[in-house]
Amino acid sequence: MTTTRVRNPAWEAPVLRGCTEASAWCREVTIDLGQVEAVADWMAFEAFPAAAPDPAGLALGPEERADRIDFTLVTTAINFAYTDFATGVPWSVEHEGRELVDADAMFLRFEQALAAGVPVTSGEWLAELTQERLAEVLHGPRPIPMLAERVAVLREVGRTLTPYDGRFSTWVASCAPRALADGDGLLERIVADFAAFDDTASLHGVDVRIDKLAQLGLWTLHRTGLVPLPDVDVLSVFADYIVPAALRAMRVLVYAPGLAAAVDGGELLPAGSAREVELRVQTIVACGLLTDALNARRAEPVVGAQVDYRFWSAFHEHIRPHHLTVTTRY
Repeated sequence: MTTTRVRNPAWEAPVLRGCTEASAWCREVTIDLGQVEAVADWMAFEAFPAAAPDPAGLALGPEERADRIDFTLVTTAINFAYTDFATGVPWSVEHEGRELVDADAMFLRFEQALAAGVPVTSGEWLAELTQERLAEVLHGPRPIPMLAERVAVLREVGRTLTPYDGRFSTWVASCAPRALADGDGLLERIVADFAAFDDTASLHGVDVRIDKLAQLGLWTLHRTGLVPLPDVDVLSVFADYIVPAALRAMRVLVYAPGLAAAVDGGELLPAGSAREVELRVQTIVACGLLTDALNARRAEPVVGAQVDYRFWSAFHEHIRPHHLTVTTRY
C-alpha cells in the first residue's frame, strides 16, 4: 500500500527524540518495519478512544476540578508494579461481587478512604505517611506489592507539594497549560519537580527520557477534561510491561533468543539494565512509527496515547508472559 507519511509531533519531543537516537544501538530488541506497515493496514480501520477532553470534566466547578486533579496525580505517582514478583499473582480487591485488579483496585481504595475522611491526596498527610497507614488504605486479601516503595514515593510527593498548599491542583496552576513550554510545561515541570515522575535511563551511552507515569498522568488529566492540553500529540506511549508484550505478539518487536528465553521463563530483568531499557525504548519508537503509519491511512488522526490504550486494553488481562522488572517507574 502506498501511503503519505504524516509525521507525529512527538518525534520532536524529548521522549521520542531521545529514544530514536538510542534505538540505533539496540542489540536484543529490534523493530520489524514491514510488520509495522502490516499491522497499520488492518488497525487503521479500528475505532480508537477519543483524544478530545471529556465534556463532563470541562463542565466541572473549580473545587471539584481541583479535587480530581489532586486525586489523579497522587494515584498516578504510585500506579506501578501490582504483580507479586514471587508468585506472579496480581493484586486485587473484591467490591460488590466483582474483582478489581491493579490500578482499578487502587483507585477504589483511595476513593473509599476519601469518603471515610482520610485525606489521602493532601500533601501534609502524604509527607508523614507510614507503611501502616498506607496498608490500611490499600487493604485487601493480599498485601499490595512494593508497599515500602509506595510510601517513599508518596512522602516525597507530599514534601514537594508543601509550597503549593499541599495540593497538586495548586502546582498544576503554577505551570503553563501545555505539556511543553520552554521548560514551564506540565511535562517538563513534573519530571523536574517530583523525583517520582523523573523516569530516565542510559542505554549504550545514550541518555533517554521515558517518563511513563508523567505522560500517563498528563494524558489522564487531558482525556478527563480536567486540564486540556493543546499539544497532547507530543506525548509518546507509556512504556510498561504490557505494550511491549503486545507488540511482540504482533511481531512488531522481535526479541533476541536469550531475551526471549528470559522473558518467557519469568526471569527478572534488573531496572536500568540494557535489556530492560531496550524493551522500553523500542516500544516507544515502534509505536511512534505505527502512529505515523496509521495516520497515513486514516482520515481522523490518532495520537500516541490512543495507540497505547489500543494495546494495553486488549492485552492487559490476557497476554502472558511479559517481562518482569522490580521498579517504581511502571
